[in-house]
Amino acid sequence: MTTTSNTRTYWFDVEPVPASRPRVSKWGTFYGKRYEKFRRDMREVLREYPEAPLLGPLAVWIEFHIAPPKTTKRDWPRGDVDNYVKGPLDSMTKHQGFWKDDDQIVFLKATKVFTLEGKSNGIKLTYGRCSADASAVR
Repeated sequence: MTTTSNTRTYWFDVEPVPASRPRVSKWGTFYGKRYEKFRRDMREVLREYPEAPLLGPLAVWIEFHIAPPKTTKRDWPRGDVDNYVKGPLDSMTKHQGFWKDDDQIVFLKATKVFTLEGKSNGIKLTYGRCSADASAVR
């Protein structure tokens, strides 16, 4: 974790997974196995971060470093970037050590890239206070 007076930066050593659609049955709501594993892994990782939550409007920058498949013709990872964002933000909101509610986020920038050889997969997340006018954030 890196902290300045205005921002906090974290590296979460978990395999990023896009959120799956919830399945609803008469027994409750369920997510896919990969996404459930991600949620468990994220819960475990977040236990190491007992922080005081930031209040007020927030800006968030998030990078997903995803393992490339063995063969692909694509230069970018599969999965919608908005589905990748849902998991970490929901986990961090539930943790309550980062912010009180993710509705405080007024600016969000998300990218997904293949992990470079020799590097680990994971999520780099930076956030901090900003003005309520998100147009001023870069």
